Amino acid sequence: MSPRTQSRMLSPHRPSRLTPTLIAWLSVGLVVLVIAILVVVKISSGGGQTTSSHQAVLPASPPLVREVSTVPATVFNAVGVGIPSQFTGDIPIVIGGQPPLTLHGKTPTMMYYGAEYCPYCAAERWGIAVALARFGSWHGLDTTASGLLDGDYSTLSFRRAKLVSSFINVVPIETCTNIVDPGASGCNGYRPLQSPTPAEQAALSRYASPAFVPDNTEGISFPFIDVDNRVLFSGSTYQPALLTGLTQSEIARGLTDPTNPVTQAVVGTANYLSAAVCAGTHGAPTTVCTSPGVRAADAALRLSDG
Repeated sequence: MSPRTQSRMLSPHRPSRLTPTLIAWLSVGLVVLVIAILVVVKISSGGGQTTSSHQAVLPASPPLVREVSTVPATVFNAVGVGIPSQFTGDIPIVIGGQPPLTLHGKTPTMMYYGAEYCPYCAAERWGIAVALARFGSWHGLDTTASGLLDGDYSTLSFRRAKLVSSFINVVPIETCTNIVDPGASGCNGYRPLQSPTPAEQAALSRYASPAFVPDNTEGISFPFIDVDNRVLFSGSTYQPALLTGLTQSEIARGLTDPTNPVTQAVVGTANYLSAAVCAGTHGAPTTVCTSPGVRAADAALRLSDG
């Protein structure tokens, strides 16, 4: 009913009458209105859950963690840094002359700074998880998806994740959830989650600045990864659209096939990250750091020249 109709006065000489057809239409309209109100309330309140079961943050299943953690060496070596050219993203930045990154009293350190809603983080987390599994074992990995407003790509979450490693200290920070919250600030319309410590913020403020990331003029880009103040990843190394329509299980199962474009992107990213970590660990473990795939990434980044 339009505003003009609502404001019209009924004739005092002819009372209005609700016909069966009009009653039916009013009933349908009422149902639609109730559903719309419930959806708005759900989105606004969050209710501890996201608006899609696909986006819920759930513990990664043991088979999924195993598939992510046991990519065959032959796949790493066959892929090298062969990310499909049509999906290539941001190239890692090699920096020099900086002290090792020390956080929580440990070095070498890799710090990841991202958000669960972020589609570029959704892409990069796969490569991070695959790479770091070569240097330790994952505990507390979760599954989720990027925000409904930002692609809804299947991914992992590092909100509870811990890498047990004798080679590298890993500090993951998921700053925002994928729960839509129009009233939240600083999270692009999503609910906040984790905040960096003062030491972590100091490292972010220095190394995510235009002094080290020349095109970073509008703040820190998600994801941002600092590998021991040697290699910086600002943005994702491949485009998240490559993950369109895939589940976590489908992505993980494909990691044994070096001809799969998604696997090429994930493993190519993992080799870049592995080479960066190896620069911080001084080549340990040798089984990883001297592998052909990591050497290809090292040569592409020219890490050995520094």
